Amino acid sequence: MEWILPIVLVLAGILGASGLIIAKKPSAASLIAKLTPYQAFFGVFLLAWGLYWLIHLGPGNLFKSVDHLFGLTWLGAIVTAILLGFFFGMPQIAKWIPGESNAEQKAVALSKKLAPFQIILGLAGIGFGLLALLFNLKILKP
Repeated sequence: MEWILPIVLVLAGILGASGLIIAKKPSAASLIAKLTPYQAFFGVFLLAWGLYWLIHLGPGNLFKSVDHLFGLTWLGAIVTAILLGFFFGMPQIAKWIPGESNAEQKAVALSKKLAPFQIILGLAGIGFGLLALLFNLKILKP
């Protein structure tokens, strides 16, 4: 969790905020286009990894013997990972569901409803991922 989640969270955050990033810096479009094929992988990974750490650590355990900024950073990273993972990974997970269900259409419809929050989640993912990396590099001390 110390390195994998923050790095993947920053990359997924860049994908989430890609509309804003490209609007501000059009030359970034080619770099973001290189990440786009991995969007479903990032989503499934973040959803699974975030749920694992949420269950493993539990929100209450993050604040017992550590700095509150450290606990808020990791709690925010985990929650943002779950939300971005759901947003990016749900269409792929729906494809994996066997049988003749309309889960894929429901997942796409839910993704469209959540689309207005994509940039906010992306920016949160970048922020929490970078803060977590700063804690891992010991630039910020817990």
